[in-house]
Amino acid sequence: MKVKRIYYNDDDILIPGHLIIRKFRKPVFYPFGNKCGFSCETIHNEELLVEYSREAYRRFYKDTYPEGTRVLLVEMGNDPRPVPAMTKGTVDCVDDAPTIHCKFDNGRCLGIIPGVDAFRKISKDI
Repeated sequence: MKVKRIYYNDDDILIPGHLIIRKFRKPVFYPFGNKCGFSCETIHNEELLVEYSREAYRRFYKDTYPEGTRVLLVEMGNDPRPVPAMTKGTVDCVDDAPTIHCKFDNGRCLGIIPGVDAFRKISKDI
């Protein structure tokens, strides 16, 4: 059995965890701490795996959320003046933290922090 740290791309949000590779079975992903409610997942598509490094983490969010991308803020974590839940916004930029800085439809400008705030990309189909 081989275990390594990896990020799992769950609907354009990276979840850190362990990838367990066993003989004669499909690889399994176990998230760290299970804070997000995500349980173990059998890996069928290896394109959903992202290298576990700070640089890969930054690059993923910069590439996935370019300027102009529409997002839906599901819930803001520990902000003293949070943007209301279910507010839509447009990505202005992604810094090296990576914080996704957005201009929200209600006039607020604030950064979304992956792993702290709950959000998702709005596809053009919706």
